[in-house]
Amino acid sequence: MSDDPVPITVLGAGPIGLETALYARFLGHPVSVIERGDRVGANLRQWGHVRMFSPFGMNASPLGVAAIRAHDQQWKCPAPDEVLSGAEFCERYLAPLAETDLLADSFTFGSEVIAIGRSHMLKGEGVGERRRGEGGFCLLLQHLDGNESTAVAEMVIDSTGTYANHNWLGQGGVPAIGERSAENQIEYGLPDVLGVERDEYADRHTLVVGAGYSAATSVVELAKLAAEHPSTRVTWLTRESRAACSSGPIRRIENDRLPERDRLAAAANQLANDPAGPVRHLPVAGIHSIEFDQSAGQFEVTWSAENEVSGSVALDRERFDRVVANIGYRPDNRIYAELQVHECYASGGPMKLASQLLARSNKNGSLDCLDQTSCGPESLLNPEPNFYILGSKSYGRGSQFLLATGLEQIRDLFTIISGRENLNLYATMPQLTA
Repeated sequence: MSDDPVPITVLGAGPIGLETALYARFLGHPVSVIERGDRVGANLRQWGHVRMFSPFGMNASPLGVAAIRAHDQQWKCPAPDEVLSGAEFCERYLAPLAETDLLADSFTFGSEVIAIGRSHMLKGEGVGERRRGEGGFCLLLQHLDGNESTAVAEMVIDSTGTYANHNWLGQGGVPAIGERSAENQIEYGLPDVLGVERDEYADRHTLVVGAGYSAATSVVELAKLAAEHPSTRVTWLTRESRAACSSGPIRRIENDRLPERDRLAAAANQLANDPAGPVRHLPVAGIHSIEFDQSAGQFEVTWSAENEVSGSVALDRERFDRVVANIGYRPDNRIYAELQVHECYASGGPMKLASQLLARSNKNGSLDCLDQTSCGPESLLNPEPNFYILGSKSYGRGSQFLLATGLEQIRDLFTIISGRENLNLYATMPQLTA
């Protein structure tokens, strides 16, 4: 490793951003962390009421635990098998980690990175040439007050995640007719229907769209609300044929190693298959249009519906009080549009990693994110020198990213940055034990 470690700029103060910055500081790198929110874990806090599937021991690094313990001897570490909510993970781990001596002075909050470019050349210049990596980066920042400024960086690690960038409801992934106009009224995240948003959903008819664990979470929580407020109704649309989801919209994993995940899937499927319950499940071909009636405070939604008897497809229309679109997220690739980043044409993630993930998926056919592991240091390289993408953003539109995989990415990345193939700071720290 060089006697003068390169300064590193980390984008995003979520779990992977903090762990990346910590790893870098342990190795002596000057670190700057730029976060658009006003505190660490901004994306995580948006679904803070939801319990994580994976236990704490899978989501925290021994480096992070050691840093907090060294800083605060009174800190009580969560048990390795403890399953925390998003908010608990922020307050009991991320916030104390950010306050450690190694990280406390590294943050710039309330500043969103709008664009990154090379300070000395344009996107199409220096292709494959060494000189491309000899200069630094220029960053355009927008602050909470609306003002803009610029910053410079020698090395950039983008860990901004995907949660703030939702997919669209329409067929083929494009916005449904009227969806862009209604976007601010549609809930694309995980509403806290049993907490602060209870009054928004109680005794209302809510449309939930999606066939993943986020949609399952919304449906199960709304059903609990309906038990207290019997006028609460839920219509759940999934883009599957009736035959494909005869056992339920959520595919369960045999002998699931994450009990919380399997409990959620089982509960959601049971609700979908209960004709007397508060949830009506409809497999559809796709959403055609969505219009928000401001005066009535309701949505009129049109979708392509499958006839249960004939199997034919026709348009159906209904009005709803609320719409929850749990249809997944995508990376904001506009940030690095002026850099030479090779993107996957299917997922939008960096190509080297995406191709390895696809090859593994084709080989083992597993739907379980626990079967995902790091694809090695080479998978993190982009054509753009000194620019790296880590965390959920590195998986593009894929939903199988785990924080444990992100920790492996960090370890792999610093073998490249340091030039030390066997470097592994995690292995040198005491491991979490029950």
